[in-house]
Amino acid sequence: MEKDITTQQNTTNPKTINVKTMINDEQYSGTQNLTKLESLAKDNPNDATAQINAGISAYANANYTKAIEYYNNAIKIDPKNGVAYNNLGNVYYRGLSKPNIALTYYEKATQVEPSYNYGWLNLALCQQNLGDKAAAKTTIAQGLKVLDANDTIAASLKELQG
Repeated sequence: MEKDITTQQNTTNPKTINVKTMINDEQYSGTQNLTKLESLAKDNPNDATAQINAGISAYANANYTKAIEYYNNAIKIDPKNGVAYNNLGNVYYRGLSKPNIALTYYEKATQVEPSYNYGWLNLALCQQNLGDKAAAKTTIAQGLKVLDANDTIAASLKELQG
Protein backbone atom coordinates (compact mmCIF):
# COMPACT_ATOMS: atom_id res chain seq x y z
CA MET A 1 0.00 0.00 0.00
CA GLU A 2 1.36 3.42 -0.95
CA LYS A 3 1.64 5.85 1.87
CA ASP A 4 2.00 9.54 1.62
CA ILE A 5 1.84 12.56 3.81
CA THR A 6 -0.71 14.97 2.43
CA THR A 7 -2.74 18.03 3.21
CA GLN A 8 -6.29 19.07 2.71
CA GLN A 9 -7.84 22.48 2.85
CA ASN A 10 -9.53 23.43 6.11
CA THR A 11 -13.22 23.76 5.18
CA THR A 12 -14.01 26.00 8.15
CA ASN A 13 -11.42 28.59 7.20
CA PRO A 14 -10.32 28.20 3.57
CA LYS A 15 -7.23 30.33 4.11
CA THR A 16 -5.88 27.86 6.68
CA ILE A 17 -4.28 24.55 5.82
CA ASN A 18 -4.61 21.53 8.09
CA VAL A 19 -2.09 18.75 7.81
CA LYS A 20 -3.82 15.42 7.45
CA THR A 21 -1.84 12.25 7.18
CA MET A 22 -3.00 9.29 5.16
CA ILE A 23 -0.89 7.04 7.36
CA ASN A 24 -1.26 5.35 10.67
CA ASP A 25 0.92 7.56 12.87
CA GLU A 26 1.50 4.71 15.31
CA GLN A 27 3.15 2.77 12.51
CA TYR A 28 5.66 5.56 11.79
CA SER A 29 6.06 7.72 14.89
CA GLY A 30 8.55 6.96 17.62
CA THR A 31 12.18 6.01 17.68
CA GLN A 32 11.44 2.28 17.64
CA ASN A 33 9.41 2.53 14.42
CA LEU A 34 12.01 4.78 12.83
CA THR A 35 14.77 2.30 13.68
CA LYS A 36 12.72 -0.60 12.26
CA LEU A 37 11.87 1.22 9.02
CA GLU A 38 15.43 2.49 8.59
CA SER A 39 16.65 -1.07 8.97
CA LEU A 40 14.21 -2.21 6.29
CA ALA A 41 15.40 0.59 4.00
CA LYS A 42 19.03 -0.38 4.60
CA ASP A 43 18.28 -4.07 3.97
CA ASN A 44 16.34 -3.19 0.79
CA PRO A 45 18.41 -0.42 -0.84
CA ASN A 46 16.73 -0.94 -4.24
CA ASP A 47 13.16 -0.84 -2.94
CA ALA A 48 11.60 2.60 -3.40
CA THR A 49 8.70 1.75 -1.08
CA ALA A 50 11.09 0.82 1.74
CA GLN A 51 12.88 4.14 1.25
CA ILE A 52 9.60 6.06 1.22
CA ASN A 53 8.40 4.33 4.39
CA ALA A 54 11.66 5.23 6.16
CA GLY A 55 11.21 8.79 4.89
CA ILE A 56 7.67 8.95 6.24
CA SER A 57 8.88 7.75 9.62
CA ALA A 58 11.78 10.21 9.66
CA TYR A 59 9.33 13.00 8.78
CA ALA A 60 6.85 11.87 11.45
CA ASN A 61 9.71 12.02 13.96
CA ALA A 62 10.74 15.51 12.76
CA ASN A 63 14.05 14.24 11.39
CA TYR A 64 13.83 16.20 8.16
CA THR A 65 17.42 15.61 7.07
CA LYS A 66 16.88 11.84 7.14
CA ALA A 67 13.49 12.16 5.46
CA ILE A 68 15.09 14.11 2.60
CA GLU A 69 17.77 11.43 2.28
CA TYR A 70 15.24 8.59 2.09
CA TYR A 71 12.97 10.36 -0.40
CA ASN A 72 15.99 11.16 -2.58
CA ASN A 73 16.97 7.47 -2.41
CA ALA A 74 13.47 6.53 -3.56
CA ILE A 75 13.70 8.98 -6.46
CA LYS A 76 17.03 7.49 -7.55
CA ILE A 77 15.45 4.04 -7.53
CA ASP A 78 12.16 5.09 -9.16
CA PRO A 79 12.41 8.52 -10.83
CA LYS A 80 8.74 8.33 -11.88
CA ASN A 81 7.44 8.00 -8.31
CA GLY A 82 5.20 10.99 -7.67
CA VAL A 83 4.77 10.07 -4.00
CA ALA A 84 8.49 10.47 -3.33
CA TYR A 85 8.58 13.93 -4.96
CA ASN A 86 5.38 14.98 -3.21
CA ASN A 87 6.61 13.88 0.20
CA LEU A 88 9.93 15.61 -0.38
CA GLY A 89 7.92 18.74 -1.11
CA ASN A 90 6.06 18.24 2.16
CA VAL A 91 9.33 18.13 4.09
CA TYR A 92 10.33 21.50 2.66
CA TYR A 93 6.87 23.08 2.75
CA ARG A 94 5.58 21.95 6.13
CA GLY A 95 8.60 20.65 7.95
CA LEU A 96 11.17 23.28 7.04
CA SER A 97 8.83 26.14 6.02
CA LYS A 98 10.56 26.56 2.67
CA PRO A 99 7.69 26.71 0.16
CA ASN A 100 9.92 28.03 -2.64
CA ILE A 101 11.95 24.80 -2.54
CA ALA A 102 8.85 22.65 -2.05
CA LEU A 103 7.28 24.10 -5.18
CA THR A 104 9.88 22.41 -7.40
CA TYR A 105 9.15 18.99 -5.90
CA TYR A 106 5.38 19.38 -6.17
CA GLU A 107 5.77 20.39 -9.81
CA LYS A 108 7.96 17.35 -10.44
CA ALA A 109 5.39 15.06 -8.75
CA THR A 110 2.71 16.22 -11.21
CA GLN A 111 5.09 15.87 -14.17
CA VAL A 112 6.30 12.34 -13.46
CA GLU A 113 2.95 10.99 -12.26
CA PRO A 114 0.13 13.19 -13.61
CA SER A 115 -2.57 10.96 -12.13
CA TYR A 116 -1.17 11.39 -8.59
CA ASN A 117 -3.91 13.50 -7.02
CA TYR A 118 -2.06 14.86 -3.98
CA GLY A 119 0.66 16.25 -6.22
CA TRP A 120 -1.88 18.59 -7.80
CA LEU A 121 -3.46 19.58 -4.50
CA ASN A 122 -0.17 20.28 -2.75
CA LEU A 123 1.16 22.21 -5.74
CA ALA A 124 -1.93 24.43 -5.80
CA LEU A 125 -1.82 24.97 -2.02
CA CYS A 126 1.88 25.85 -2.15
CA GLN A 127 1.33 28.27 -5.03
CA GLN A 128 -1.50 29.94 -3.12
CA ASN A 129 0.71 30.15 -0.02
CA LEU A 130 3.36 31.89 -2.11
CA GLY A 131 0.75 34.38 -3.34
CA ASP A 132 0.71 33.12 -6.93
CA LYS A 133 -3.05 32.84 -7.39
CA ALA A 134 -2.79 32.69 -11.20
CA ALA A 135 -0.44 29.70 -11.08
CA ALA A 136 -2.68 27.99 -8.52
CA LYS A 137 -5.68 28.53 -10.78
CA THR A 138 -3.81 26.99 -13.72
CA THR A 139 -2.66 24.06 -11.57
CA ILE A 140 -6.20 23.41 -10.38
CA ALA A 141 -7.51 23.43 -13.96
CA GLN A 142 -4.75 21.06 -15.10
CA GLY A 143 -5.32 18.72 -12.16
CA LEU A 144 -9.05 18.59 -12.78
CA LYS A 145 -8.41 17.61 -16.41
CA VAL A 146 -6.38 14.53 -15.48
CA LEU A 147 -8.07 13.37 -12.27
CA ASP A 148 -11.19 11.25 -12.18
CA ALA A 149 -14.28 13.35 -11.43
CA ASN A 150 -15.12 11.08 -8.47
CA ASP A 151 -11.69 11.48 -6.90
CA THR A 152 -12.01 13.08 -3.46
CA ILE A 153 -8.94 15.21 -4.15
CA ALA A 154 -10.55 16.46 -7.37
CA ALA A 155 -13.39 17.64 -5.12
CA SER A 156 -10.82 19.44 -2.92
CA LEU A 157 -9.35 21.08 -6.02
CA LYS A 158 -12.82 22.26 -7.02
CA GLU A 159 -13.24 23.78 -3.55
CA LEU A 160 -9.94 25.61 -3.99
CA GLN A 161 -11.22 26.98 -7.28
CA GLY A 162 -13.67 28.96 -5.20
